[in-house]
Amino acid sequence: MRQFDVFRNPSLEARKVAPFLVMLSSHHLRGIDEVIVAPLVNDAAETVCLLEIRVEIEGQRLTLIVSELFSLLPTGLHGAVASLVYLEDDIRRAIDRLFTGF
Repeated sequence: MRQFDVFRNPSLEARKVAPFLVMLSSHHLRGIDEVIVAPLVNDAAETVCLLEIRVEIEGQRLTLIVSELFSLLPTGLHGAVASLVYLEDDIRRAIDRLFTGF
């Protein structure tokens, strides 16, 4: 698992709204049980702030909602379906805004 990899949401119920999760934790960290992810949701008509990033995964237009990041055990995350490394700068800016306001 690498930072910015995209995985299918392991929760079948939550997958209806957030079909994918994006790994935000660095893959260089070791010894931490949980990882930090943010959901890719399919119900956002348009981005409403600088904490949201539009992407397309498997033909679906989705929105990465950085403000809804959470931790989970990585045991349910299998086989990355995509990578958002090409959006690394945008994602890092959104994370910075979330925690610093700038």
